[in-house]
Amino acid sequence: MKLRGRFTLWFAFAALIPIAAAAVGTREVLSRNYRSSFEKRRSSSETMVESELSRIERRVEETVRGLTNEHPYVSGLLVELRKNQDMLPHETLDRVRKRGNGEMASASLDLLLLVGEDDTILVAPHSTASEDEDDPTRAPRGRTLRGQSFYTTEQFWPQGSDRPAQKLVVESIQIARGKTHRIVVVGGRIITPGLLELVRQPGVDARLVSSDGAELFPPQGRWDAVAGDLIRVPLPGPDGSPVAWVEVGLSDAELQQNLREVTLLAAGLGGGALLVMILVGFIVSRRITGDLDALVSGAQAASRGDLDHEVPVRTRDEIGAVAHAFNLMMVDLKESKEQLGHAERVAAWQEIARRLAHEIKNPLTPIQMAVETMRRTHAKKHPSFDEVFEESTATVLEEAGRLKRIVSEFSEFARMPKPEKRPLDLNEVVASATVLYAGAIEIHKRLDDQLPELEADRDCLQQVLLNLLENARDAISNRDDDSTPGKIVVETHTTRGGRAVALVVEDNGPGFPPDMKEKLFTPYFTTKHAKGGTGLGLAIVYRIVTDHGGKISALDSALGGARFVLELPTPGFTSEDLAASMSGHWTPAPR
Repeated sequence: MKLRGRFTLWFAFAALIPIAAAAVGTREVLSRNYRSSFEKRRSSSETMVESELSRIERRVEETVRGLTNEHPYVSGLLVELRKNQDMLPHETLDRVRKRGNGEMASASLDLLLLVGEDDTILVAPHSTASEDEDDPTRAPRGRTLRGQSFYTTEQFWPQGSDRPAQKLVVESIQIARGKTHRIVVVGGRIITPGLLELVRQPGVDARLVSSDGAELFPPQGRWDAVAGDLIRVPLPGPDGSPVAWVEVGLSDAELQQNLREVTLLAAGLGGGALLVMILVGFIVSRRITGDLDALVSGAQAASRGDLDHEVPVRTRDEIGAVAHAFNLMMVDLKESKEQLGHAERVAAWQEIARRLAHEIKNPLTPIQMAVETMRRTHAKKHPSFDEVFEESTATVLEEAGRLKRIVSEFSEFARMPKPEKRPLDLNEVVASATVLYAGAIEIHKRLDDQLPELEADRDCLQQVLLNLLENARDAISNRDDDSTPGKIVVETHTTRGGRAVALVVEDNGPGFPPDMKEKLFTPYFTTKHAKGGTGLGLAIVYRIVTDHGGKISALDSALGGARFVLELPTPGFTSEDLAASMSGHWTPAPR
């Protein structure tokens, strides 16, 4: 930001600070008063929930204690157990169970369990399906808790019901003892949504959630409107850890409305003061910063490359010293620019020389291999020497012509040759390139006979394929495992629903680390420094492929090494079509 702008902001801040202080003070007073009232409501709601829970717990404890202490129903069952030596007759047990519903209702309980000496459930009117089952947990809990109530989830399956229901209950377990037997008495009441109605009022809502956060009883309104300040009252289980929580939320909407009004008022006052101070600050800063405009103009001239620009020195103060130093800097910059220009020209020619050397090296490889093939065939007196001689010399002449073309193009504009696209059979290019490796390495070809023709530059694609084959040959020669022979596979097929032709070159070499994949096509990145690699091979491959509207990717091969997949669009399709088909959003473009 310019100095003039900073001056203006300083004046604006000078006006805004007292207004902001007043607004913050007012907000703080309102907030403090509201918070005091808020805390009272919060404390009242929490006390109300805890009191109601305590009332329910005491009532369950007293009711179960009344059943345990000389109650005719329980004491009568103890007498029957003593008379029948633990083996109650069926008709007696059936009569006791039929009385269970009435006794449970008269005691105002929702759950009643009578468990015998052998931990067998004798009576369970709330869940008749559990009668005659063993429940060894009740007696130990009764001895441990000594009648103290707790919360748990119980299964309710009344007689005649076709499905059970899980409900949250408050329970008390006490032990009734006779002369020879004891009965574990379990009583409980279901926690109902009525518990939450006690605290609900304007601005206050409540809900019941399980220990895992699931809603057992939902709130009456939108929970996010009151969930900012929560009261959480635990409902402890038999081991003391909460099995559920009563959550009470209080809304601070009233406070927020008041604070919004104060904020809007402060914003209006601040906006008016800001406009006045901006005007005053602009006038003052213009007088103060006028002498710096010349320095700004000088800096802009330097950014345009006008190093002959000179800033006038009007004063002898700090600004004048800066102007004088600026003029000296412009002189130094002018000298440095001349030296830098010379260095850049040298660096540019060095880069062109490196690229030219690399491009010349590529045709030399098939020339060398063609000559070596002729020498091996001649040395073996092979009967097909004439045919090999004819093909090899043709390759030498063809590559020599390509060398001439590359040198000519580099000498004209120091760049890669422009592709000259003509109808092309990719399988023929593969056959022509791989024949150069006959007898040197084993190449497995999987060529699609129905491959469509391409519009491409034959020399460029051959250069791509030879480069990839050379990389594959170097890779299999660097394998640590010599127990299996090196293998190179070249494959062609249609892809993208016929919109593209794929050329695949893969090997069983060591492959490359995952972090190297993104750098493979970067110019001058190479892992073959010891072998004189320049790092331009795959960069040139990438350039040729993209010039043809294609895509190339480096993947891991199922053979264990590297896999390069080259995709070129078929005639009638563009690089945009190919890219769209890769993303799954391709639709034919109008022709």
